[in-house]
Amino acid sequence: MKIKMLLFAALLPLISAAAPQITRPGVKSPTTFAIFVDDKSYAEAAQEINDYRAVLEAEGLGTYLLVDEWASPEEIRSQIVTMIGNRRAPLEGVVFIGEIPIPMIRDAQHLTSAFKASQDRDWKSSSVPSDRYYDDPALQFDFLRQDDENPLYFYYSLAPESPQYIASQIYSARIRPPKREGSDPYELLRNYLRKVVAAHHEANTLDNLFVFRGHGYNSEALEAWSGEQVSLREQLPNLFKPGNIVRFYDFQSRWPMKPYLLEKMSQPDVDVALCHHHGSPTMQYITGYKNGSDINTSIENIRLYLRSMLTGRKNIEERKAYFIELYGVPEAWCELTDSLIQADSIFNHMMDVHIEDICDQPMNPRFVMFDACFNGSFHRDDCIASSYIFGPGNTIVAQGNTVNALQDKWPDRYIGLLDCGVRIGQWGCHVHYLETHLIGDPTYRFVNRTLPALDLGTRLTTRRNDNGCWLRLVNKGMPADVEAIALRRLSENGYGKIADLLYERLQNSPYGSVRLEALTLFAGKHDPRFAEALRIASNDPYELIRRMAAIYMGDCGDDALLPIAMETLTDDDLSARVRFQLENSLSFFNQEKLAEALKREYAAKPYLYNGEKRLEQQLNRIKSTEGRLEETFAYIADSTNKLSRRKSEITYFRNYPHHDEAPKLIALAEDPSYDLELRVAAVEALGWFSISWQRPAIEQMCERLLDEKQPEAIRKEALRTLNRLKSY
Repeated sequence: MKIKMLLFAALLPLISAAAPQITRPGVKSPTTFAIFVDDKSYAEAAQEINDYRAVLEAEGLGTYLLVDEWASPEEIRSQIVTMIGNRRAPLEGVVFIGEIPIPMIRDAQHLTSAFKASQDRDWKSSSVPSDRYYDDPALQFDFLRQDDENPLYFYYSLAPESPQYIASQIYSARIRPPKREGSDPYELLRNYLRKVVAAHHEANTLDNLFVFRGHGYNSEALEAWSGEQVSLREQLPNLFKPGNIVRFYDFQSRWPMKPYLLEKMSQPDVDVALCHHHGSPTMQYITGYKNGSDINTSIENIRLYLRSMLTGRKNIEERKAYFIELYGVPEAWCELTDSLIQADSIFNHMMDVHIEDICDQPMNPRFVMFDACFNGSFHRDDCIASSYIFGPGNTIVAQGNTVNALQDKWPDRYIGLLDCGVRIGQWGCHVHYLETHLIGDPTYRFVNRTLPALDLGTRLTTRRNDNGCWLRLVNKGMPADVEAIALRRLSENGYGKIADLLYERLQNSPYGSVRLEALTLFAGKHDPRFAEALRIASNDPYELIRRMAAIYMGDCGDDALLPIAMETLTDDDLSARVRFQLENSLSFFNQEKLAEALKREYAAKPYLYNGEKRLEQQLNRIKSTEGRLEETFAYIADSTNKLSRRKSEITYFRNYPHHDEAPKLIALAEDPSYDLELRVAAVEALGWFSISWQRPAIEQMCERLLDEKQPEAIRKEALRTLNRLKSY
């Protein structure tokens, strides 16, 4: 496996002189697992690490143990590639214990769910800490440098010639104890591994699960919340039978919700907690101001808001006068005293979960999913996910994100596999974004009570490319998520009739998760039936399918989709998140044709409530969009404007693919009179038009820009964009 480097010589000082200490598997098994640990952590926790390896081998999972100083990520990756290549017992996963080098990935923001930071910023904050470097060896990287301040950080650029999509061949996880004042990280590590070994000695059934939704998640749309509950019933049918426990908690279930959420996390028999909320490395954002229509609650919320806008600010009196005039509130509501500031600080702390709330309180779900930004920032000294597993409770493994994450993704994809005896890691590697990581033991699994005669986990490794195997599992008698993962494998393996199979499942499957899987995979096939597929999906009973259909409409932007979009706009306008995504998508269409379609739609439906006003609002959005686009290109063209701002105006199109503007971006990219930075930014932005109707024209541009006469930076970005569009 080729790993591109700028200068191999630059790595020579980083490569350790001694070879790693390798203990090979002590049992024969169809697949293997590997523990990578730094020599200091091994010296401090040798007994516990050896016991961990022993319990895995007792389960029949042959396990490597590799100990070294690990001076560079290349050393680790080369070992992984060798183990993957063992045909007799291929590697299924790895865990990194202690201070293992952290790849910091650049030029790959299209592999994240939401991260769109300017790479002109500090590299620590504009790179993505990601172990895709290790678990997806097909990806190729150019080594850039090691961080001066944190030698554990190694910066890489995703190479232009690399595959531009994630298809992790193995799973991976981090066990990195927090660095906290007053605690010994090695004692935390020893205690955690003892807990893991004890958990492996138990046969645990997934019979107790709860889902939590925090303040502001998915626009707090009730139909999105109820749709997830219906889908989970299909994905985990055993869980919804008598004798099992399933609970759905919303931030409005009680107020403040924080102590009740911590109470539920502390219950000893919880197996899985699925947490949807916003977050930071050190916080779970749980609750907003108290909801209530009574006058006292309303007034108090206004006062809290006004004080928050004044506390710690300069020119307080000027700001106070501004808010009094803006909102027409009495001056007394803006009162600011030391006692009120202190009370507000306590109040705000009460609304969210902080790391200090959970360090010493037992968190007991064996697996916790943090569908939130930054909660899985393992590269920092501490983060929420690490605090859960290294605390005194029973949590063994968590999933979290190292950077910010998208709300409108599919967080519960394949979650039903956990009831099929599949290891958490084998589930996790099929839902990877660049930022998504498992924190803790990835080999943990629940009892297989869905398909006890089928070792699906082993098949996901040893039969990964066997289409015959997956065709047998895609039949309609299979559990929903087994059928979904079989569709995924057939799609990635290039099965010749996959488009027909996906189209049929989208139309006929009784399971929402299977239909959503079919739609997700079908979107990348560039099939002529795509418009009809979106028509079907936009009327699906599962809200997330309708929401994704609305997103795909905007990503494509073909005029043929306008009638479907109009029907969704008028018939599904009470689905808040669908409407939000659709209105965003409508701005990407030809605005003149959109205006005509809107007028026809509202004229044909005189029964629509407040139809004239709604039409007027939509037409005003069109005028705003047209004006904004005109200003954007005028600003870019004006060479007297600041270069960084002009570049920022181009990168805007990464999030907002206005398809009719693609020719202007193409012209800019090919115009040598523009600054090279702007041309490169235009080529990169066009790489986000992955299923655009303008895709052929963009690919042709890339082919032209590969000419040797073009600057190297242009050629590299054109190759990266071309590979992105083709790989999708």
